[in-house]
Amino acid sequence: MVVEGEEVRAFVEPSSADDGLVRIGADKTDGGEVLRGTASVGGAGETELERRLAGLRPADNLVILEHLSVGQKGAVPEMVRMDLDQHMGDLYPFSLAEKLAVITENSPWYSGPSPWGGAIIPLEMVTVLAQYTSHSAGMQGKGPAIGLFADLEIRMLKGPLMVGRDYLIKREIVALSESRRTESYWVRSQITDPDTGDVLAATLLNHAVLKASYADYADEYTRLTAGT
Repeated sequence: MVVEGEEVRAFVEPSSADDGLVRIGADKTDGGEVLRGTASVGGAGETELERRLAGLRPADNLVILEHLSVGQKGAVPEMVRMDLDQHMGDLYPFSLAEKLAVITENSPWYSGPSPWGGAIIPLEMVTVLAQYTSHSAGMQGKGPAIGLFADLEIRMLKGPLMVGRDYLIKREIVALSESRRTESYWVRSQITDPDTGDVLAATLLNHAVLKASYADYADEYTRLTAGT
């Protein structure tokens, strides 16, 4: 975990493989690991999140996520867009313009003309767009409880995504898992063209919820496991 003001070092490992995939990561200045992942352009290699998904064990007796299930779809199709000065909700209380004022590596394509005909949404803002209406999906666990974004993968399939353009989001829970401290639901969100139905981009997000943050966890776990 990183808090505001901490320095991190991002890196990409050289690769001799021909699958178009490289290992990426970030560490704190004291050597502490922040993240590990993969990046690719048209690669067919296994991504880091594909590897993690394949290694998940079936989760039994989930408490906070008791009423969620693998294969569950979003409650409604969600129409979204990102304008330059649009406030992006409670999860991300800022606009694209405010983000561009502090972004590490800016580009004139993020706010003006580009080869695709207009301003494009930066890669690091794609998840902001994808989560803008996530409260409408009906995929919340019990609460109150503290949730974290534990893993994230972004795929640009027919991108980039454009500023000021409408998109339709479809969601599905593709996995449920747990660790000693957390319960997780993994959601794949497809960002589609509302006119053609083409999938333009997709995110895979591991929503992890801290067991200890849910006041009734111990009592409900006892109820669920009684007689087993």
